Amino acid sequence: MISDLTKAKEFYGQLFGWEFEHRAGRLRCTIGGREVSGIGERTGPETAAVWTTYFAVPDLDATLRAITGAGGRVLRPATEVGNDCRFAVVGDPSGAVFGLWQAGARIGAQVTDEPGALVWNDCFTANVTAAAAFYTGIFGYGSADLSAPGFSYTALTLGGEAVGGLAELPADVPGEVPAHWVTYFAVADADESTEKVRELGGSVLNPPFDSPDGRLAAVTDNQGVSFCLVGPSAG
Repeated sequence: MISDLTKAKEFYGQLFGWEFEHRAGRLRCTIGGREVSGIGERTGPETAAVWTTYFAVPDLDATLRAITGAGGRVLRPATEVGNDCRFAVVGDPSGAVFGLWQAGARIGAQVTDEPGALVWNDCFTANVTAAAAFYTGIFGYGSADLSAPGFSYTALTLGGEAVGGLAELPADVPGEVPAHWVTYFAVADADESTEKVRELGGSVLNPPFDSPDGRLAAVTDNQGVSFCLVGPSAG
């Protein structure tokens, strides 16, 4: 969700090579004709300008009941988009906001895990144990503790494969920063893409660094929306 669709097209089209199709006030973002994401206009100042992580669900109404029963909140009730999908936006008990997507004609992202497409999602939260109990309980995920000294991290798994993660908010993060989901996009070269972000009017929150999962950078677009880039590590 963003304020200016034209500025979004200029930024993401040049950064990721996306093409766009307008549909009822939204942008359908594609690579080679395959859908990678969607961008919509904010409906008002109370709507945050963010990338939203969506979870696929087979029964939206049942999932909403389970979320409220587990202490979560419904922020946008079930909404039907023609025969494309039904979706809702919710918050977990710690306040981290995410979406639910019950597919119709549109299953969601048609390409992932390649340059320009979604590659990962993390929830940064003050209580990883409580978050793991919530997400495994709601969605039936397994979990794997991948914590390291001084850092708590749990991977959410489906069929034995990691599909997302729950990370402890760093100690130096101000207390008023709420739990939140972070979206990661794959790129061919994290350093080149980070420099491109600057050229396109975005900003760099954390410059590229090597990690066990690739070379990472945290950035914002030309409207202040934050996300992460992931490229191959050096060598």
